[in-house]
Amino acid sequence: MPEIKVSVESASMGDIVGTIKGTVTVDGRKYKFVGTVFGRYGGQNVSVRLSPQARRQLKIKGYDVEEIEIAIQEKIVRGNFS
Repeated sequence: MPEIKVSVESASMGDIVGTIKGTVTVDGRKYKFVGTVFGRYGGQNVSVRLSPQARRQLKIKGYDVEEIEIAIQEKIVRGNFS
């Protein structure tokens, strides 16, 4: 698993559910993602999805895309993003 850096660029929050957009940096290159954030009942939860282009490029480089998406989610829930 490569070292990744997560940046949330925009967030639109409702009473229970919100959406976020951002980038993840992998090996010095930025890739876009979108996500859904749930934050009221049962604690924080985030579901992110890399863009189709990012998924293709990361797969070509041999990365496990699902593993990277899970790492992004964990960083957001833990507050480890800019």
